[in-house]
Amino acid sequence: MLNNLTLGDVLHQCALRYGDRPFLTIAESGETYCYRDLEILSNRFAHGFVEQFSSHVNYAAIYLENGVEYLAASYALKKVDCVEVSVNRAMIGAPLIRMINQTQASVVITSSAHFDALHEIRDQIPHVNTLVVINGVELAKKKFAHLRIIAFDELLSEKCSHIKSAANDTDLAAILFTSGTTGTSKGCMLSHRYALRTAQNMIEPFRVSEDDCVYSPYPLSHIGPAYYDVLTAMITGGRVVLRERFSVSNFWPEVKKYGVTWFMMLGSVQQLLWAHPQCDEEKEHQVTRCWGTPAPVPKAQFDKRFNLHLIPGGGYGSTDAGWVVVPQWDHPGGVVLPHFEVAIHDDNDNPVPVGQAGEMVIRPLEPGVMSDGYFGMPERTLESRRNLWFHTGDIGRLDDDGLFYFMHRMSERIRVRGEMVSAYEVEEVILTHSAVQDCAVIGVQSEFGEEDVKAFVVAKPGHEISADELITFCIARMAKFMVPRSIELLDKMPLTPTGKPEKGRLAAMNSVCD
Repeated sequence: MLNNLTLGDVLHQCALRYGDRPFLTIAESGETYCYRDLEILSNRFAHGFVEQFSSHVNYAAIYLENGVEYLAASYALKKVDCVEVSVNRAMIGAPLIRMINQTQASVVITSSAHFDALHEIRDQIPHVNTLVVINGVELAKKKFAHLRIIAFDELLSEKCSHIKSAANDTDLAAILFTSGTTGTSKGCMLSHRYALRTAQNMIEPFRVSEDDCVYSPYPLSHIGPAYYDVLTAMITGGRVVLRERFSVSNFWPEVKKYGVTWFMMLGSVQQLLWAHPQCDEEKEHQVTRCWGTPAPVPKAQFDKRFNLHLIPGGGYGSTDAGWVVVPQWDHPGGVVLPHFEVAIHDDNDNPVPVGQAGEMVIRPLEPGVMSDGYFGMPERTLESRRNLWFHTGDIGRLDDDGLFYFMHRMSERIRVRGEMVSAYEVEEVILTHSAVQDCAVIGVQSEFGEEDVKAFVVAKPGHEISADELITFCIARMAKFMVPRSIELLDKMPLTPTGKPEKGRLAAMNSVCD
């Protein structure tokens, strides 16, 4: 039904099919919108966008917290063939300047929560001439006297008919930025087909149907909530509970309250849920399955405590590559999707024997299912797509049956005295300590050349732990060369908006300490 459609047309078709069926609930307020509500709001925004701008706007940035306005604007831009530039709501300073300026976006859709950040860089984003604000319009007019300020509600047109896009489904729909965990964020150019295939390929492995409700507390500037959660629910006729940001204390009460049936766990969410004190709601709910890696404890323990089925790790996806490998319900190996070819190569781009670890490389077998490269970064694009393959920078292996097993990121390999240490594997051990809530491992310069392993650790609430105790714990559980040379205890782990330890900031903290 939905093949070869742009995302604006997908929303229109789903609204025709599901109409008054509840689609979106805002977790904090309980406010609920049906499919038709979102379609009408999106159409009114699309018509208003065309009416307000006499010349066609090629790129518009969305720099906004989660909400119905975000989704309405996102799908409206697809209807009028304007590329959405999804700016991470946590960005400030230089990264924010770069994300806006790369596309020379002239319009930024935002809110008062981001006025200060935008005001700080106002002289460094010369292409921006208009702010569309969902609140604080008078304040915006004072702070940004040199810009055109339009209130979100005032932009909405009285017209509410669907605008059919003239674009092809393989055309550019959005620019989403990589998380920047290990380096500069890159703007991935994603097509309408990329998004739709991502959602379609969630349905079978996660057994998603119109009876399901997904809980999504992650920023919509990330492919996880935007395409794995929201778009999958949309095309199956299901429901989404959208939260502005993750809250461990509200997680299970809201999951129970809204009848959530499945969810994904990004970043450190599994560790946070496991470390949180037990509550009645974590067992008294309608959730049947969830997915996320790495697990802080054996699957059986996780399943028993939370009364659900944790789908074994085995899936693989990234903003750059798309949704390439899907997990299996009861097997740790992932199945490569028919739209892709996957191989395992050594450092010289030669295939390695079956079962041996190496870099995962990918190439699409269908147009538009992978990122078309990094916007404004032709050299980085070419570097990642050498010798006819996209190089993921991730380590994995394939077995005799062609099943894929993710191991760790190549960029998180640490060279210690001639040995290669996986940061992931060190973290995996430290996270088994009963007093540890979160952990991140990086490589730091060694006095002997190469690198030393350093771990940053956050203790569980009410627990105390020393660096010496943790090092002793590691000595008993890992190879000598893997044991951290130093451990720094933190009150709170710096995280990216998708819940991953922000290793760039940790590295900067370490440099300052040195």
